[in-house]
Amino acid sequence: MKKILVPLFLMVLLTLAVIPAAAGNGPSYGPGVKPGSPQPAPLGTGDMVTFRQSSPRGMFAMVGTITATDIVARTVTLTVLRSNYLVRDYMNTDVTVLTTLTTKLLYKVTMDSVAQPITFEEILVGDVVSINGLFTEGIFTAQRITKGAALNCLP
Repeated sequence: MKKILVPLFLMVLLTLAVIPAAAGNGPSYGPGVKPGSPQPAPLGTGDMVTFRQSSPRGMFAMVGTITATDIVARTVTLTVLRSNYLVRDYMNTDVTVLTTLTTKLLYKVTMDSVAQPITFEEILVGDVVSINGLFTEGIFTAQRITKGAALNCLP
């Protein structure tokens, strides 16, 4: 039994040592192919061309205080207090964010509570909100606005 287990154990250890070393070079794009360049589509998808995206784009996250709302246009204006890299240039400025009929509007009483749906009219000037959405061609479109909760990232 030892004659079988010892070589098997050594093969497992050798495999565990070689796999991480082989993967250390990162993703393989193939010869002459770099991130962001056109890639052939997988088999069975026609002649479409896909692009490798070298970094995430378009999704913004910001926290701020509501300074104005427009019920007719369904927009909120807020002073950005914290944000992700995409909108860091807007820190401490007022930004107008569009909402759509599919925007989730939520209210959290505490950090541990379950978020409850609210209406657009329940978002008031002075509320602290967290907003996530898409930033396209200079326009912010909210996918989710969360009102309330103790937002620990505020200054």
